[in-house]
Amino acid sequence: MNFQKFIIFGVLISILVITMASWTMAEESSFVTQSFTSNESEDEFSTHIAMGHIEDVVFVKEVSPTGVIEIDKITFTVVNDDQNVHSFQICAIIEGPSGTYSPPIGNAPACTNTELIEGSSKSVNQSIDFLNAINVSDIVDISISIEEK
Repeated sequence: MNFQKFIIFGVLISILVITMASWTMAEESSFVTQSFTSNESEDEFSTHIAMGHIEDVVFVKEVSPTGVIEIDKITFTVVNDDQNVHSFQICAIIEGPSGTYSPPIGNAPACTNTELIEGSSKSVNQSIDFLNAINVSDIVDISISIEEK
């Protein structure tokens, strides 16, 4: 009986030692603290974040032939947050009821490109037109993305 307790105690001590050793090594060379990119595979894992943002978004509404209010266009301002000159592509998708989308599934998102924007400047009067207007009361979600060109 004492021998079994000794073996169990030994196993627990071994697990504790292995855990502490692994934890110590992980602290020094943790993949969490290391970059996910290496010089050999930089393009493989790098994620580029746009150095700009969108503000002053306005959803342009129209009255449809059936008398409902629909969104068929958005206007916005693009701000270059960086000190360098950039051009941006902005894309949008509106999701309506029962999985209907504008633009429809299988089509490219509705996009627009800005001209070159000086560092820390704005590009006003940008817009995206939607081919299929969606009833305002039926909108489920609107997705807008910005990407450097």
